[in-house]
Amino acid sequence: MSETANLSTTSASSRAWWRRIGALGALLALSILGASILLRLTSVLDPQGHVSSTLAAPTEKAIRLLHRVCASSVALLALFAVALYWKQRQAALRMKQAVLGMVATTVILALIGPLTPGYRLAGVTVVNVGCGVLLLLSFWWLRESAAPDAAGNRPLDAFSWAAMVALLVQVGTGAAASAWEMHAVHWPALVHLASGLFCAILVGSVLLDQRSKPGTGGRRWVVAGLLAGQLLLGYLLMGQDERSVALSFVHAMLAPLLAGAFISLLKHPS
Repeated sequence: MSETANLSTTSASSRAWWRRIGALGALLALSILGASILLRLTSVLDPQGHVSSTLAAPTEKAIRLLHRVCASSVALLALFAVALYWKQRQAALRMKQAVLGMVATTVILALIGPLTPGYRLAGVTVVNVGCGVLLLLSFWWLRESAAPDAAGNRPLDAFSWAAMVALLVQVGTGAAASAWEMHAVHWPALVHLASGLFCAILVGSVLLDQRSKPGTGGRRWVVAGLLAGQLLLGYLLMGQDERSVALSFVHAMLAPLLAGAFISLLKHPS
């Protein structure tokens, strides 16, 4: 086998490993987010500030165990990704941003971990959810960067970055609305609504711009469907006197899925 063929085989094998790490890490991060969001939505504060769960005790215990196992697993996976990147750093430059993102968010989540139980500090809840989504997106960015047809290190245009930031702001304001609602503070929900409309405009504009690029039809429809679903669920939640935990959970979980689908669209421009 020629030297060129050997390099090609090594590169293909390396990309396969990065894609496996990215997919598994994103799945673990999504599980962590799901467990965190469900625990938050089923927690209530009494007038004395004590937190109780509306879940059955065995169910709550199982969800917390799932959260701990996935959190430990994703931390180990992030360490493995760092080691693999260091070993292949000359050939894996396109993975640098994703690896740095997962390391930073893993460290932050570990540091604020002791502060998260009880949901007394709304700001901690917002940081927890925001970093959880960033962790998921870092792993997914890693997976998409390793695809054979990915855009590689070609920088995204400013409008695409603005849409991505708007998606992250929407996630943050959603977490803020949920966190402060426990304390009977409702104005963050209005900020979340405004940011959601702004986000929809930016993401919709990127989708329209992508129409001229071949091979993006499937990804555009996925992004459009997730965006429409989240807006619809948000509208339904606004009309409820008592929030449905099921609708709120699905609405919250669509946000990271939408951001991940948007990354897939941007990393595969044609």
